[in-house]
Amino acid sequence: MNSKIRKPNLRLLSLAGLFLLTGSSIFAQAPAAAEGTKKCLMWKAVSGSNVVYLLGSIHLGSPDMYPLPKVIDDAFARSKAMVVEVNMNNLDPGEASKFIMEKGMYTDEDTLWKHLSKPTGDKVKKFFTNYGMDETAAGKFKPWLAGIMSSVLPMMKAGMNADLGIDKHFLDLAKGKKKVEQAESMDFQLKLLSSMTDSVADVYLSYTVGEVAKSKEQDLKLERLWKKGDAEALNKEISVHPKELDGLMRSLLEDRNPHMADVAEKYLKNGGGPCFFVVGAAHLIGKEGVVAILQKRGYNIYQVAAN
Repeated sequence: MNSKIRKPNLRLLSLAGLFLLTGSSIFAQAPAAAEGTKKCLMWKAVSGSNVVYLLGSIHLGSPDMYPLPKVIDDAFARSKAMVVEVNMNNLDPGEASKFIMEKGMYTDEDTLWKHLSKPTGDKVKKFFTNYGMDETAAGKFKPWLAGIMSSVLPMMKAGMNADLGIDKHFLDLAKGKKKVEQAESMDFQLKLLSSMTDSVADVYLSYTVGEVAKSKEQDLKLERLWKKGDAEALNKEISVHPKELDGLMRSLLEDRNPHMADVAEKYLKNGGGPCFFVVGAAHLIGKEGVVAILQKRGYNIYQVAAN
């Protein structure tokens, strides 16, 4: 890859896509299917005759993930409405590219390396070099955008693709056939990401590229565990992160979950479904995840067994 500045692939900039695919405390013990039953990362919430299926998404996928369990496809087929974080099929590429170029790239003499500590900068330079990007090109990324790239590049190298992500798969199937609602907006997600401070980005980048260097097998572990529907194993695999990132992870995950639960609850209260609710798996699982929030609000909800 030469030093010419390239516009990032917008589908790779989904907020949850970034932080779901990195070493962060995003998974915790979740309500499970019966012991010994093969599970999938989908829950069914019921209120009277109203039903919401909550599917945890991986935003980058591979052909090995398909076909999906029949119970997931059946839930989608039964649903009249679909909810996603952001409807990527309706994204205005021009507006998003403009934001990224203005908020995520240096256009003057400033560089990424001036905003990172030397130890982190050295690790990040080596990382990008290993992925075919020279120091000059990588230096044009602002810290928050470099963080995104450090997360998605290993996934892409491992054969994962945004076009094969779970949410994108169902968005394509729903086009012209189902009502699609987005719980958030790309503008909201990009502004939240770009608010990351240099000091936090330094810790995040140092940790992320360090984890990548430890194990080449790390890249596809998330996909394998997703296919097993094993939330507990996912928690054990990626639940550790530096304490300095606690605030960042809360703003990116737990702080967003109540609103997502509100959107799901609207279909449980008012009907309009069944509803197929697809967001990053990180938002469904954990003590402050959407599943737990809906349970605390009194809804009957359980993890679905795979078939």
